[in-house]
Amino acid sequence: MLLGIVNFIGDLDEANAIVRRLVDAVPAGSHLAVSHTTYGPAMDAAVEYWNRFGTPKLTQRTPEQIAGFFDGMDLLEPGIVSCSRWRPEAEPWGAPEEVDLFCGVARKRR
Repeated sequence: MLLGIVNFIGDLDEANAIVRRLVDAVPAGSHLAVSHTTYGPAMDAAVEYWNRFGTPKLTQRTPEQIAGFFDGMDLLEPGIVSCSRWRPEAEPWGAPEEVDLFCGVARKRR
């Protein structure tokens, strides 16, 4: 599980290499879960504040860049989506609001 972890690795190539090393080290049938900051007004402001006062620096990525962490794996439904929309339970007041933190889960192929 790389929940809120990869967003602290600024260089995309380095982040992909780290994830790939992890996936290569686990047996077939294992699962990878990633959550990652993405772009949007609320998250943009939070990341800007964090990067001004906190360490290590946060990096935002697009859903397509986040999907790259799962290359060569079988992505589970619903895919790369807002964390609030990853298999939400039905609520009488409708679907949950989308948040600027996206996630996905994939299974390593045999």
